[in-house]
Amino acid sequence: MHSFLLISKDDAMQNLLKKSFQRDFSLLFAKNTEDTFHLFLNQEIDVVFLDILMKTEETNRMFDFFRQTNADPTIIALVPSAQPILVQEAIKIGAYEFLEKPLKSEAVQYAVKRALERQELKKEIGFIQTQMRHFSSNGKGNGTMEHNYARQTSMRENYQLAYKEVFQKFSKALAYVHDLKKLVDLIVEALSEIFRVGKIVFLLTDKEDGICKPFRCIGIDETTANNISFSAHDGVMLWLSKKHQILKRDIFEKKIATDNLKRREIIRVQKEINILQAQLCVPVFVKGSLISAISLGNKITGKEFNDEDIELLTMLSRYIGMALENAILYQEVNLRKIHNENVLENIPCGVIAIDCSYKVNTFNKGAANMLHTSPQNILGKDVKYIGSLFADIILRTLKEKKIYEVYEIEHPVTHATFAVSTALLSDKDNLLGAIMVFTDLSEVKKLESRVKTLENQAFYHMLSKNMAHYIKNHLVAVKTFVDLFPEKHEEKEFEGQFFPVAQNEINKLDLMVKKLTILGENGNITRRMVDVRFAIDQALNFHADKVEKLRVKLIKQFSGDAAFVNGDSEKLQEAFSNIILNALESMKEGGSLTIKLNRLVLDDTRIKEMFHSINSSGVMSKFYNIRMPSEEPENYVEVSIQDTGCGISRENIKEIFLPFFTTKTHNVGLGLSISQRIIEEYDGFIYFSTEENCGSCFNVLLPDIMCNENHINC
Repeated sequence: MHSFLLISKDDAMQNLLKKSFQRDFSLLFAKNTEDTFHLFLNQEIDVVFLDILMKTEETNRMFDFFRQTNADPTIIALVPSAQPILVQEAIKIGAYEFLEKPLKSEAVQYAVKRALERQELKKEIGFIQTQMRHFSSNGKGNGTMEHNYARQTSMRENYQLAYKEVFQKFSKALAYVHDLKKLVDLIVEALSEIFRVGKIVFLLTDKEDGICKPFRCIGIDETTANNISFSAHDGVMLWLSKKHQILKRDIFEKKIATDNLKRREIIRVQKEINILQAQLCVPVFVKGSLISAISLGNKITGKEFNDEDIELLTMLSRYIGMALENAILYQEVNLRKIHNENVLENIPCGVIAIDCSYKVNTFNKGAANMLHTSPQNILGKDVKYIGSLFADIILRTLKEKKIYEVYEIEHPVTHATFAVSTALLSDKDNLLGAIMVFTDLSEVKKLESRVKTLENQAFYHMLSKNMAHYIKNHLVAVKTFVDLFPEKHEEKEFEGQFFPVAQNEINKLDLMVKKLTILGENGNITRRMVDVRFAIDQALNFHADKVEKLRVKLIKQFSGDAAFVNGDSEKLQEAFSNIILNALESMKEGGSLTIKLNRLVLDDTRIKEMFHSINSSGVMSKFYNIRMPSEEPENYVEVSIQDTGCGISRENIKEIFLPFFTTKTHNVGLGLSISQRIIEEYDGFIYFSTEENCGSCFNVLLPDIMCNENHINC
């Protein structure tokens, strides 16, 4: 069991730390220096959490006490996030690590893990130092040649046993550390202590540019260290890569004559050895590639490195290589994790994830801001704490495997509108939980409302302008007739010419008024069970003469069964009649009119297919009032009316459903507007695709009442 000590005047900090620990532990609490001294004299403490907000004199007294009593716990400073200058002060006076307040469980767990790694490694290094001193002292002595020979043989065997144990302890110590910087620090410090070396340079190769630079130094001044930069393909690094052995300075200089090296290579190696002030250069390989070299200077004792030292360093380098590989991989993964966390925290969306036990394990800043809470209040707790509206959606995703895509909801308290999407989280075949991403649409809705207001203003301006133009055109004949009537009412010729014209114009104005009445109706809507096939047939019968006159080939593709919708037979007939008339008038030279009727289930997949099909290359499309289906996919009756006429020009696509818009001189321009209004009245929608000189296809979708009421997919 590990013993932790919290030194703070804040009682609440104790509970926060307890919640963060994931293993057996003993947490002691001290509020002042006296309590701290008493606990240290009576207990073995592994890790100290020190609240830096305590008085500076108290903090300094504690660090002095730790140094004087040889108490060497790992100290983690607790620093307010708003005061980063305190971090530098804490590290300067001896803190190993720091945590920002308010504390986060993950950060506490990671810091504790690293602190315990350091404690374990210190114990192992302490053992190694004791063993090395023990065998070094046993190596001294005098005696006869035979006695000395026997003593040396025994010493060699003892050294081998000692080194084997040192090797095991050191490799075990390395296994505790995953942070690259901490690992290198501990390797360098351990080698310095074990071999009593005053100068060490730990070189690390950059994979990108192939340059080796010092990652950590002992006994080398900063200016010299900053100027060290070796190529991985030259000098010492090339020699180590080729030889796969430790470079020992005195042996290298003796073998220069016999070594098969070029003069330039020899000079380069000697120059780099001198720069490093090295007696040994130890290569560190990972999967056959040289990634690091450790240079060791002279021993403080003045002794040379013996064969046992070389043997131990060779063995240790293999484990250093494995530890480095793991640390580099860990660093890459950790950097990716930090990057992902930064992205997660800074994206303007809310992100919430839960595990299979319905506990929240991800709750980013965006979610906290939108839901007006803090991550500390939500993380690790049941999902119900995020609010029933959001909890219900993410739980349905996890329990029922129901995926939401851009689903709009309204917050019951703030009335803000959110767009929500969900997905399942899995690792291969194992379900891990569910995730929800949501965006506040409040500003978007405000913008949409403003745009709609502006569009309405433009619409009514256009409507009044077109109405005035249309009425004025028809009133010309009537006004002329009225002006001339007092003078020429007795003339038979005048009556025969102008009276029918005026009567015709008045009839057109009357028709326009009737159509405007239909367009503006806002009363009770009649809903009866109507067979769509009957409404289409009635509309076709109404235009039978026109079909024949224009030599249009009529193709009907209806399914055999009746297709019932809720509506008014006459109104639906009017809606289809206007669309059919529009199609016929686009085929002045004849063509074909194809009317299809089928059933479909309008789910997310089908909606995507519809968007894809009508937005294919070469086809210009415009959607009008496409309704997103409710949570359960709905069944629809689909009527498609396709012609082979002139199509709709690019500039007219946006205007096609506007009242009084027409490209024909004799039309009112209300037909498609009325069709759209009627179809929307009965919970349907209309969209079209068109291509100039090839034709258009208008699609009408109306809810299939038979299938929806029986809850079946037809």
